[in-house]
Amino acid sequence: MIGKDEQKASQDDDAVLLQSGHKMPRVGFGTAALGVHTKRAVVDALDLGYRMIDSAQAKEWYREDLVGEALVESGVARADVFVTSKLHPRDMGRKGVEGLVKRSLVDLRTEYVDLFLLHYSECWGSLCANGEPVVEGTWKEAWRELEKLVDLGVLRNIGVSNFDRANLEELHEFARIQPAVVQERSDLYATNSQAMEICKKYGWQFEAYSSLGGQWWMYKKNPVLHNEVVDKIVLRLNKDLTAKMILENKVVTPAMVVLNYAKNVLKQVIIPRSANKKHMEESLRVDEFTLTDEECESLRKLDGSLQIKQ
Repeated sequence: MIGKDEQKASQDDDAVLLQSGHKMPRVGFGTAALGVHTKRAVVDALDLGYRMIDSAQAKEWYREDLVGEALVESGVARADVFVTSKLHPRDMGRKGVEGLVKRSLVDLRTEYVDLFLLHYSECWGSLCANGEPVVEGTWKEAWRELEKLVDLGVLRNIGVSNFDRANLEELHEFARIQPAVVQERSDLYATNSQAMEICKKYGWQFEAYSSLGGQWWMYKKNPVLHNEVVDKIVLRLNKDLTAKMILENKVVTPAMVVLNYAKNVLKQVIIPRSANKKHMEESLRVDEFTLTDEECESLRKLDGSLQIKQ
């Protein structure tokens, strides 16, 4: 087990060292909602240098079978790619969680998963209403099953996604094997500071999804990528670009500013998603510039300032 001080000291520009002793890239590639484009997108991402792929068992959102095909076709050694999957809450009560994990192993064409998460703490709303049977059970039951699979070496690390503060505190007390990673929605307007504080307290790694504002679908324009604070920073960073730099695609975009802030200021692991290869490249260039203290403070003040439209 890695201590918190040792964990912090071991961080570098490319990876964090989890409590388990395994390294996790600080920038990964998300595959949610890519559908039939999943394979091509993952092959492109691996070709560009991504070495972490985030997926899940929920077939309504993810295609793990296509991720597996891409991992094989890419030619990148399996040991060099950090692969994440997740258990849907409709399956938490199954006695055969091991069987479900093995199904992911088949789809992903691998013998182990680097990180396996409980996707949600429970079924709610329409989350589990897609026609598949729901097996009643609790996240605690499922966590015990995951711990056994860590013991067997099938799973390298386990964690949770979309757990609220109360559940995270309860998990800390309940877990025999502590979560290595907590994956939560986080963007400029909803950073999820409570979850980040809990992760810092217990030495868990916070991983953000929807960093670029995809959850603000109720707005005509994505407010994370279209706001005065980010626009001002982009203008400053691009002010002295030469024609040659523009041709070489050295332009800084709003997405790059947002991801730089998440990765380097908030210290999050990030998993941006796109089927556009140019956008994939941009997400790997977020360390090419530094935000000023004033800019960081302006971005920080955006947190909580936007309301959900009804």
